[in-house]
Amino acid sequence: MPEILIRKLDDAVVRKLRARAVAEGVSAEEEARRILRRSLMGETPPMSLIEFLRTMPDIDDDSLFERPKSKPRKVEL
Repeated sequence: MPEILIRKLDDAVVRKLRARAVAEGVSAEEEARRILRRSLMGETPPMSLIEFLRTMPDIDDDSLFERPKSKPRKVEL
């Protein structure tokens, strides 16, 4: 796989890249690959389960999840 070397990066850019990498739990090199891939290829990062759940509307109606008491659950012993 091809490699590139980027020289003369500002210290602030490197610090921010490393901070993002730590937050994502990956190496700075992997985070740089992800940034390049997203910006050049238009790929969006996969959404975590918690992020997905946060996109769901809050309908504030838990009655949808209630089980009718007239239909008891079958339990086998």
